[in-house]
Amino acid sequence: MRFLLISVCFSLFSITVLSLNSSDYRFHTMPETSYYGGIHSIVKDSIGRIWFSGYDALFVYNGNSFIQMNDVVTKFSPSSYWTYREIVTDHSKRLYVGTNHGLLRFNYQTQDFESILDGNIGMVSLDDDGVVWLIRNNRVESFHPDHFPTVTYYPLSSKSIITALICTENSIYIGLKEQLYRLDKETKQYSLFVSLKDDIIVRDVIEYDGSVYVLSDMDGLYEYDNEGKVTKHHTLFKGNENFASAKKLYLDSENVIWITTQSGLFLLDPITAELQCLRFSLHDPYSLPNNSVWSIYSDPDGGIWIGTYGGKLAYMTLFDNNINYFKATSGGLNHPIVSCFEEDENGNLWIGTEGGGLNYWDRTTDKFTHFTQENNKGITSNMIKKLRYDEHDNILQISSFNGGMAEFNDQQKKFTDLRMYHPVTSQQLTIYDFVLEGDSGIWMTDPDAELMYKDIKNNTIELVSILDSKGDPIRLQIETLFRDNGSSLWLITHKGAYVMDVNTRRIINHYYIEDAPYTTNNLCVYCITSDSNIWFGTRGGGVNRLSKDGTYVNFSEGDGLFGKTVFGILEDTFSRDVWFSTNDGLYYYDYKTEKINKSEINNPSFCGAFYVRSCYKTSKGEMLFGGTDGFIMFTPSKIKYNNQKPRVFFTDLLINNKRVIPNTMNSPLKKDISTLSYLEGSNDKIVLSHKQSNIEICVSTNSYLYAEKNQYAYKMVGLSDEWILLPQGQKTMQFFNIPAGNYIFKVKAANNDGLWGDEVSALRFEVKPSPFLSGWAYISYFILLIFMVSFIWRYFTNKKIFENRLEMEHLKEQNMKKLTQARINFFTNISHDLKTPLTLVLDPLKQLKELLPQDQSSSATAYMQLIEKNVNRIQRMISQLLQFREIESQKITFNQQPGDIIQYIDDIFSLFELYANKKRIETEINSKVESFYTKFDYDAIEKIFTNLFSNAIRYTFEDGFVGVRIYPTTQEEIGGLSLSGKVDADYISVAITNTGKGIPDNKKEEIFESFNRFTSGKTALGESTGLGLSIVRELVTSLDGRITLDSGDSKITFTVVLPFIRNVGKINNNLVSYDYTISEIDNMLAESEEMDSHDKRSYKTHSIVVIEDDSSLRFYMEQRLSEYYNVYTAASGNEGITKAEKIFPQIVITDLMMPDTDGFDVCRNLRSNIKTSHIPIIVLSALGKNTENKIKALENGANVFIDKPFDMGFLIKQVDNLIKYQKRLKQRYSKKYIVEPSKLTISSLDEELLKRAMEHIEQNISNCDYNVESFVSDMAIGRTLLYQKIKSLTGMSLKEFIMDIRLKRSTQLLKESDLTISEIADLTGFVNPKYFSICFKKHFELTPSEFKKKSR
Repeated sequence: MRFLLISVCFSLFSITVLSLNSSDYRFHTMPETSYYGGIHSIVKDSIGRIWFSGYDALFVYNGNSFIQMNDVVTKFSPSSYWTYREIVTDHSKRLYVGTNHGLLRFNYQTQDFESILDGNIGMVSLDDDGVVWLIRNNRVESFHPDHFPTVTYYPLSSKSIITALICTENSIYIGLKEQLYRLDKETKQYSLFVSLKDDIIVRDVIEYDGSVYVLSDMDGLYEYDNEGKVTKHHTLFKGNENFASAKKLYLDSENVIWITTQSGLFLLDPITAELQCLRFSLHDPYSLPNNSVWSIYSDPDGGIWIGTYGGKLAYMTLFDNNINYFKATSGGLNHPIVSCFEEDENGNLWIGTEGGGLNYWDRTTDKFTHFTQENNKGITSNMIKKLRYDEHDNILQISSFNGGMAEFNDQQKKFTDLRMYHPVTSQQLTIYDFVLEGDSGIWMTDPDAELMYKDIKNNTIELVSILDSKGDPIRLQIETLFRDNGSSLWLITHKGAYVMDVNTRRIINHYYIEDAPYTTNNLCVYCITSDSNIWFGTRGGGVNRLSKDGTYVNFSEGDGLFGKTVFGILEDTFSRDVWFSTNDGLYYYDYKTEKINKSEINNPSFCGAFYVRSCYKTSKGEMLFGGTDGFIMFTPSKIKYNNQKPRVFFTDLLINNKRVIPNTMNSPLKKDISTLSYLEGSNDKIVLSHKQSNIEICVSTNSYLYAEKNQYAYKMVGLSDEWILLPQGQKTMQFFNIPAGNYIFKVKAANNDGLWGDEVSALRFEVKPSPFLSGWAYISYFILLIFMVSFIWRYFTNKKIFENRLEMEHLKEQNMKKLTQARINFFTNISHDLKTPLTLVLDPLKQLKELLPQDQSSSATAYMQLIEKNVNRIQRMISQLLQFREIESQKITFNQQPGDIIQYIDDIFSLFELYANKKRIETEINSKVESFYTKFDYDAIEKIFTNLFSNAIRYTFEDGFVGVRIYPTTQEEIGGLSLSGKVDADYISVAITNTGKGIPDNKKEEIFESFNRFTSGKTALGESTGLGLSIVRELVTSLDGRITLDSGDSKITFTVVLPFIRNVGKINNNLVSYDYTISEIDNMLAESEEMDSHDKRSYKTHSIVVIEDDSSLRFYMEQRLSEYYNVYTAASGNEGITKAEKIFPQIVITDLMMPDTDGFDVCRNLRSNIKTSHIPIIVLSALGKNTENKIKALENGANVFIDKPFDMGFLIKQVDNLIKYQKRLKQRYSKKYIVEPSKLTISSLDEELLKRAMEHIEQNISNCDYNVESFVSDMAIGRTLLYQKIKSLTGMSLKEFIMDIRLKRSTQLLKESDLTISEIADLTGFVNPKYFSICFKKHFELTPSEFKKKSR
């Protein structure tokens, strides 16, 4: 019997599925909340906001966001645990919340709650008379909100727990577990209505058409008559024999009973007893958000709200437009591009895709089955083009791209290949469309191939030769085709519609619109309507209609069809309207008005762009249109429009981008913004100070259907009387710097279908004026005005005097400029005139030198050299004058060539190191940019930095320092120099610093002027022209750069900032020349030699430390040796060692016998210290006859041992010989091609240091980026100490030493290998062969080529 009952129920369920249309019930899920439990109560408040409660949560949704109200509630008892029951609103829209700590009433103005009843509230309900009923402390009570606090108590004789309180139109029901009672409100008497099975709890009750429906928790729905007798029992299964756990009942406007359960939402037609279950579907966006449905609520505006487990809230209305869209989802449609459809005899759908094969949608079970190449279901291609279902034989045929045709075998649930192969290539055909020729054959088409025909009887395929009306063959691009009832085959082509006789295969008719664009006749789809008209869609020309009377016309933009390409055409069964899917959405031809309209179904997110011929109409009249992102399905006659007129409410007010909270400090709101709405005579006014004139108003509406499509219009009366329309979905309006005054802000809304509400919500604002516009302010302004008039009068009087002075200064400045220009013109002209006489001096001078004897010591030769030197100086001065004139007159042009600017500057500076070394100047170049490939003028850059480097070295005293620092220029530096940043360029800064006498601030600008020279007492500068820095500044300015000067702390720094184009490819430029630099260095060397000859006798080059404990001898030795050397004396060995470490002398002279530290200790200390191990030592002793002392002194590091008493002349000669010997060693080292550290050093410590230094350089010899910093880092010795050691041992700076090792290695390669000079330059770390050759010749006085010839 139980089995029979279950079978009957399942039969009933299956029948109702067919009659109740689940697509009419579309649920719109609201945004996610942070709540995870079940929602058991929902209500809409008087403002239009949605409230819902869970067991331990209370939320309100204002259309923009969810606001949790727990904190507002729990402040009554923060330490207690709160739970929430039902939320209700009375007839006056007052809102109540039942909790385990009492009944709360909400205050809209303060957005706060007040507790009106204490106790544990179990349930709350409202009857039709507006009375609030509740279960408080397991007692039934009621009160009328207008007569509160009067509460009526209805005592129960039973002490059982009350499980239900239901208010219907006619009765009050009380549930005590399985028993349901009716309460007589007048007599307060209870009468037992029904009694359910044991342990079955009553959940809900509704009354309809004389019947009472009682919902149980686990035993389904019972239908009773008014006397309590069971008339029907509706079982609610959840898919198996177990009953679904039920929650609530609801009777909608269509008289359908909704039953919420934890296994879905059941719909019951009480008249037919038909039942259907709605459940969550992964591929249906409008299905339930969760199968566990806990609550249901019908709001006053006609909407229905569903609350589920997981805190999900959904909205449903019968005014929904009933448009369903399907996208590719897991378990659903397997590919986004939908190409075709077909319906089988059961109303299920076959869906073809472009890449996903075939989908079968069983609409009864809502499940998808996939047929693809990969799952071995017989599909030969996943790109389906056409489907055809034979209703008579129940056979599905398909065609595809490169897959021919296949037929579905229903028994095997697989497709059988129909073996459609090309008659010539034997490849499977691509078939876009096909049509049967009765039982005899199949016509097949491909736009890129000929029309094909398969003879089924002969099983042959032929290429059809189509003849025109004259009998000539024609070639057609056929998109699709169909057979009429006669003997004609219609061919839809790119040149119109052709009608072919299938017997003669001759064209008998051609439908073509003359004198129209090509797109008008480029057909791609057709539809034959019920009135025998044929509609043709085009690619870019709209739609054409062939009427049954033969009229052929086109519809396009002029007729309201703005979609130029028509992809699909369908006729509505009921209205006979014709629908078009186009590149501009959906349009339809109204059959009655004969006009084309655009459909409101215009959301491109539905299915992407529509796809050609992807359209279908089901047996129920449903239309399907496929696209590139799924498909849409709708029934035109069921499309509804939302008739709810929305009402606007305010959600927030922001002032200066900060949310305003009522009744807080400086808040203009005395109550919540949502309760404010300006009415005539109302005192609700928002007063703003002048500092609160930037406001933002946030709004929402009580219309929640497609809320993102709601639209708002507003105006601020007082600023503008025009309504301003906001874009769809925008809910905020902003106003900035509102002037002082009174304003009324008005706003209205339209729903998702564009229906505007009648109500206009408004707010009144008053903006107070600034204190600066008060009465006292105007008095102050008047006084200020008088003062300003007086000031202006005095200003203009003084201005006239100032203008006269300024005019005099201007005339003076113009005269100075003219004088300067005249001086430049004079020198320029003189320079031109001097060139010819100089030419006549130089050449005879050369001839005269050849005739003179070669005796270098002769006076004639000296005079000749002096003449030649000064003539060359005059030539350089003339060249500089002409160059300066060219730059100043802006006639100079720059030849930009690619190269590494960092390496080029490094190369120029390296060439100056020979001269710097001669003056014992330490040099250093430090670049923060490893390399920068760009385009620059080599000549201009060479002149700029050659002048700056030569000036720095000229003005630096001996033993001084010259350093170059290269780094990227920062944005702050660029702004400080008033440089305009270039989009495609980077700025590079080069700072040249030298030690020397500073430049006064008042001379810093003058130093850049022409013919101005700042002398520091050095004769070398006296020979300059005073144009070098002027040329530098003019060149830098012409290159859009800047040059600055900084002087202080005995240091001078010139900083050049230049822009260089970025992203230039690396190119080796072998045409680099350094002629200007070499010429400048040669001049400097010549001047240096001349100066040295003058200062040779007066300048003391070398230093000596004398250690002698006898004061008389120490003084005498200092006096004699001071004639030739710088002498430093020490009275003890320790003092002498300390001075030797600080001074780094060329010789140390020490007495042997001294107290504390004797001569042996001095030798040992000096030889064991890396700082002093290279210094020669002379030992003086009165114990010279003792050979042991001599040997011991020599063993401890002494170089010379002299007995006392000694001849002072002999000592001086010994010192001179030692210094000359060290000098010869250094000279011999620099000229040798092979490095031998043992022949250069005095101690093993120095030899080891030199070997280690050479090893590091050898290991990095091919790395052109290996510089002084890298070398110092590898040696792990302080830079200053390493410099002094290398300088003392080799006479070279660190950079010269690295260069020397590279050059010596190159000599070895030139001797022993067959490598080219370019290859050797690269192997020894030189950037280019040109630079290598210059350095090689400077070092060895031979070019690499000359050396190679000489060594071979």
